[in-house]
Amino acid sequence: MLRPTLASLGTLLLGASLFACGPSASGDDIGDGPDANTGQPCTGSGHQCVGVQYQECRSGEWVVVESCATSCNATLGGCVDCTPGVNACQGTNVVSCNSDGTFGGVVETCAAGSECSGGSCQRACSADGVDLIYVVDDTNNLLSFDPRLVGTPAGPFHLIGRLSCPAGPALPDFMAPAATPFSMGVDRDAVAWVLYTSGQIFNVSTANAQCTATSFAPQQNAGRRWDVFGMGFVTDTAGGDTEKLWLGGGDAMGMLGGDLGWVTPGALTINRVGPLSATVEYGPELTGLGDATLWGFYPGTSQAFVQQIDKATGAGTGNRLSIPGGLGGTVTAWAFAQWGGKFYVFVTTADFLGTETSTVRTLDRATGAYAQVITNSPYRVVGAGVSTCAPVVIGRTPPPYESMPLPIDLGASVAQ
Repeated sequence: MLRPTLASLGTLLLGASLFACGPSASGDDIGDGPDANTGQPCTGSGHQCVGVQYQECRSGEWVVVESCATSCNATLGGCVDCTPGVNACQGTNVVSCNSDGTFGGVVETCAAGSECSGGSCQRACSADGVDLIYVVDDTNNLLSFDPRLVGTPAGPFHLIGRLSCPAGPALPDFMAPAATPFSMGVDRDAVAWVLYTSGQIFNVSTANAQCTATSFAPQQNAGRRWDVFGMGFVTDTAGGDTEKLWLGGGDAMGMLGGDLGWVTPGALTINRVGPLSATVEYGPELTGLGDATLWGFYPGTSQAFVQQIDKATGAGTGNRLSIPGGLGGTVTAWAFAQWGGKFYVFVTTADFLGTETSTVRTLDRATGAYAQVITNSPYRVVGAGVSTCAPVVIGRTPPPYESMPLPIDLGASVAQ
């Protein structure tokens, strides 16, 4: 997502000085592992599951006792293989789940061309490149980003090509003659949906960056006028193979507020759900997962966080995964996507002199652990997208950067 004008930069930089001197975010950070405080108050001595976290009430605060690999059940005392009475996946088999949360007998073995996901056999994701994050910058570069290559000689960014979509002129609020990319989502066939500052959406091949016009009508009026917005595809059901493109925003200035909506498949008409939470300087960018959950990254100078969004209301739900102290500068471009249990945040900030720095940061979905993994990136990323086929839960070898000093300085040398 891109800040539209430079005319108000002086005002924003002044605002940044005020935010930078204000209190940093507190109470929303989740710790790095077992027995980590969540900052959420409680009473008594109960237990609860929040996502895959098993938490215990201690001294008036919820504490993470254990982060589960697959499923959490407070009634059964913490981590389990599956939810009793609900079919689960064990390899390519659909299995029942016993009353104690352990895998039961085989219900079905998924045939070739399908896979077990969400407790049923689903069409396997077969398109090339569905397991990568894709990003677009403000100079029309379309790139793939492979988290497994952070810190390796090849590097995580790979240039696919330069976009040349006939997007026409930008909307007046952007004070620029030609439209540029604003945000992006990627569907299950690894096709990028790129929104331009003209309000038009183009389908872009993630293999060669070729553009195809869509029938999406710019500036639709569905409860409000939708100028520009963040985007992310989300499956309709956990592990399902149908999905919708979700939108967040509407205001060309990208400031506080905005609405949540989704696009009708085929017709490409917008359906408004309701207002988004508005607690930081700018509106959120979106990403979706194959487990049917929608998440927003809310950027700000002194407070920045990722939080799940209720698809029925647009409100934030569950714990906030916070970047300690916020982003520390005026935010000029931001995007994010999930991969393998982590949220990857691509953000550009400006200091008091207007000098910009682009970075890549991560937030662990299960623990809230934060890291800045790349500094001085040469790409001012304005859109990021990932297919709902991309890995959500990791049973994997950690990426190389997890055992390396961080952040990694890309400088001016990036493998293309």
